Amino acid sequence: MNFTRIAIFTFVLLLLALAFHYSLYTREYGQGFSYNSVSDSLFVVGIIFFFPALVVQMGSYKVFYGFQYAIRGLFSNDFRGRYRKFSDYIVDKGESFKTTIYTDALLSATIILISAIIFGMLWDRSLW
Repeated sequence: MNFTRIAIFTFVLLLLALAFHYSLYTREYGQGFSYNSVSDSLFVVGIIFFFPALVVQMGSYKVFYGFQYAIRGLFSNDFRGRYRKFSDYIVDKGESFKTTIYTDALLSATIILISAIIFGMLWDRSLW
């Protein structure tokens, strides 16, 4: 884990959330900054980056290898000649993703989601 990379990812996600907030809430609705709008913006950006990082971290992308093998096998004669069996394709595919950068992205997205939840709780408390 590289803390400077986590800080950079978090900063970039905050900038994306700020750009999303400006383009949606400020320009379209004229709402400005409130706990509710900031929470919504942070949550949308956080969830968009959280789930792909989680999929890579857990290795769930390997589920789609079967689909790739079937589609390529249907449409490519060269592919069928190179990979006779699915196990040959899996061995050749190997580990295609390095999970270190996705670990940092997952932690940054988690930080953004936690801050979105905190802003949402502050908005809920401000209604009382």
